[in-house]
Amino acid sequence: MVVNNLGIRLKKLRLEHALSQADLAQILGISRSAIASYENNLRNPDYDTLIHMAEFFEVKVDYLLGVNLLNFSSSVDYQHILREIHEVLQSSTLNDDKKQQIMNEVSDYFKWKIHQAQQDLPPKKE
Repeated sequence: MVVNNLGIRLKKLRLEHALSQADLAQILGISRSAIASYENNLRNPDYDTLIHMAEFFEVKVDYLLGVNLLNFSSSVDYQHILREIHEVLQSSTLNDDKKQQIMNEVSDYFKWKIHQAQQDLPPKKE
């Protein structure tokens, strides 16, 4: 069973930054009750909110989710997809910083979607 660490880590970061739930909600442009729901693992943020949290606290989405995706990162399918995206970006006229930003966002998105899917799985029978 996947343990949702988002609530624990979000609260820890919020307190380290000496912010109230209302303060963080205002910064992220969401309600205080949404922050409380995230911290109590009653609901998960949408992708944009998750990215905004990571950017504000200057942490990786992986850290917020508490997901170890080393096996996923080495999978053939994942690497193939990233290679294809990289090739498309290389043929674009974007600068290197923008290309790297897009690659990071795509990678974070995949990891977030996996985390969301894992949340929907029924617990394993022992």
